[in-house]
Amino acid sequence: MPDSTDRKSVAEQPLYILWVVLLVGTISLLTLAIPLGLYLWAYGIPQFPELLTTPVHEYRHAVIWNQRVWYPVLKVGPNSNTGVAEFASFDPVKGGVENSALTTPNPLIGLVADGDHLWSVTTTSVTRYRQGNQVEDKPKRKLGRTSEPFLYEGKVAVIELTSLPYPELLQLVDGEWTAIGDVLIPFALTTTMQDDELTLVKSSSPSKLGARMMDVKVIPAEGQYHLFVSDGAVVAYHQGIEFATNSAETSAEGQEAVDDSNLDAWQAVCQVPGGRSNLRGWKAGIAAGTPIVVATGSAIGNPFQRNSLVLYRKQQEIWQKSDEKSTPAMLSLVLVSDGQNVYTAAQSVAQTLRLFQVTDGRLKQTGVALRAPVTPMQQPLERGAEIYKWVYWPGLLILALSLSRLMSVYLSSDYQFGNTTVQLASYTRRGFAKLIDSFVYWIPNYLLAVLLGVATKEQVAENMDRLLDSDGSLGPMGLFFIGALVSGLVYLTITSITQGRWGITVGKWICGIRTVRTTLRPCGFFRALVRDLLFAIDTFPLMSYIPITLIFAFSQDRQRLGDMVADTIVIRTPRTSPTTTVQPADPESATRP
Repeated sequence: MPDSTDRKSVAEQPLYILWVVLLVGTISLLTLAIPLGLYLWAYGIPQFPELLTTPVHEYRHAVIWNQRVWYPVLKVGPNSNTGVAEFASFDPVKGGVENSALTTPNPLIGLVADGDHLWSVTTTSVTRYRQGNQVEDKPKRKLGRTSEPFLYEGKVAVIELTSLPYPELLQLVDGEWTAIGDVLIPFALTTTMQDDELTLVKSSSPSKLGARMMDVKVIPAEGQYHLFVSDGAVVAYHQGIEFATNSAETSAEGQEAVDDSNLDAWQAVCQVPGGRSNLRGWKAGIAAGTPIVVATGSAIGNPFQRNSLVLYRKQQEIWQKSDEKSTPAMLSLVLVSDGQNVYTAAQSVAQTLRLFQVTDGRLKQTGVALRAPVTPMQQPLERGAEIYKWVYWPGLLILALSLSRLMSVYLSSDYQFGNTTVQLASYTRRGFAKLIDSFVYWIPNYLLAVLLGVATKEQVAENMDRLLDSDGSLGPMGLFFIGALVSGLVYLTITSITQGRWGITVGKWICGIRTVRTTLRPCGFFRALVRDLLFAIDTFPLMSYIPITLIFAFSQDRQRLGDMVADTIVIRTPRTSPTTTVQPADPESATRP
C-alpha cells in the first residue's frame, strides 16, 4: 500500500478502486456462501419438487366429527397427486391443527358425519371412515352435479341436480346409488319486497334447466328435513322434502304448473351479493332447533374488499336478519354443526380462519383463529434466514472496518471550505450511528407490537387478517400499522429538525458526527428530510449494503446518494462545540488538499 501521506482523489487511485471492489465482492460472496454451506451441512439438500408443493386447505367442505372439525387438504405441486387429498382437523374450542393419515379421493362433492362415522363423497366413490380405518365403495352410477351429501333415513344421500325432468334424490344402499324420488324445487328464484318482507314471486320465464344450476343443501334435524336452494342471488327455504307424486308432475307439460303451485310453500331467506358467481357465498344450518343461514355481505373473491358474515334465522315463520360481523376479504365461507353447537368462519385472503359461534341469534367470536397453512418452502427459508443473520452482521462489521482502513490509507479525510478544514466521518462511525438510530426508531414500535400482541411471527400470522375487527373497529394489525406509520412520521420529522438545525440524531451525537451542507452551514429541515427519504434507494435492494458502500467509497467527499441530492456531507464533530458552525472564509467554492 502507498504511504499514508501520499493521498490522491478516487479517480487517481486505481489500486484503491480494485481493493474496494474485491472487498465488497468477497464479503458479499462469503455472506451468501457461508449460510448456504451451513444450511446444507445441517439440513442437507432440499427436495425442490416438495418445496414447490403448496397445501390448499378446503375449509368449505368442513364437518364436525368426533368433536373436531375435519376438512380435506389438497397438495398442489410438480409431483403431487391432485386425485387424493389428506385430512386435517382442529378443536373448535381450543384450536390446534392435527394432520391425519386418512385420505379421500378428489375432487370432493362433500363430507357428512354421524356419530363415529364419516363419509366422503365424490362423483365416482363413497369412502367410509371409522376408528382410523377407511373403506371405499365405487357405485356403478356416476354422479353429475349434486347437492352437498346428507343423511336421509340414516344413510348417505345426495340430490342429483342434473337429472331430468326434476332433481332426483339418491340414497346409498349396499354400496350403490338408489333412486328414491324426484324432488320438487323452484326452477327460478325471483323476489319482491312486500310489507318489508322478501317474497318469492312467479318467474316470467322459468326454465326446466334452472334446477340444474341451483346450489342445494339438505339438513336433517329431529326427524325433519330442511331444504335450502340458491341460484347465487337469492336463498330460499322449504321445510321438508317434497316429491313428485304423479305422472303429470314429472312430465314436461306439468313442470311449469308444479313450479307455480309449489312456490307458496317456499320462503325467501335473503339476497346474496355477487349473483351466480357467488354460489359459495352462503351456508345453512340448524341452531338450537331453528333453521339459520349465514351469507356474505359482498361477493367472495375480491382481495381488496372487506366483507361480512350476515346471520339470518327463522323467527315466528318469518326469516329475519339477526346479526352481522365485519370480516376481511374472504375466499370461502365455512359453517359446521354437531347438532348442538354451530360454528361459522370466513377463510380470509391471508388464509387465516377465525371462528364465530352462533348463540342466541348472535355471532360471537370464540377466540379460535387458525393461522395460514405453512408451506414446505417456509421452513427452509426460515432456517436459512436464521443462519444468515448470524453471518450478515459480522460480515457488515468486517466490511465497515476494512473500508474505513482502506479510505484512511488511500484517501484524505480532510474537507476544506475556504479557510476552514474539517474531518469527514468514516464509514464505520456512520454505520454505527445509523444502527443506533434504527434501535431508537424500532424500540417504541416493538413495545407497541408487544402491547397489541403482534410481536412474534406466530402472533403476526395469527392476526394477519385483523386490520379491522368483526365490529368494524381497528384490529391489532390495523392499530400496529397506523401506530408504526405515525411513529415513522414523527421520527422522520424530529430527526429532520435536529439534523437540519444542529446536524445530529441520537446515533450521530453518540458517534461524534454530524450532517452539514457542503458549505459547512446547517443543512436545514428539507435537505435533511430529502437525504433521509433517499436512504431507501441507497440500500436498494432492501437490506443490501452493496449500493451504499460503493457510492460512499467512490465519492470524493464520502457521500451517499442522499447526500449528493441534498448537497450535504457528514463530518466529525469539532471538539470545541458540537453545534458551532464556522463561517467559511470563502463561500464560493470547496477545495480538497
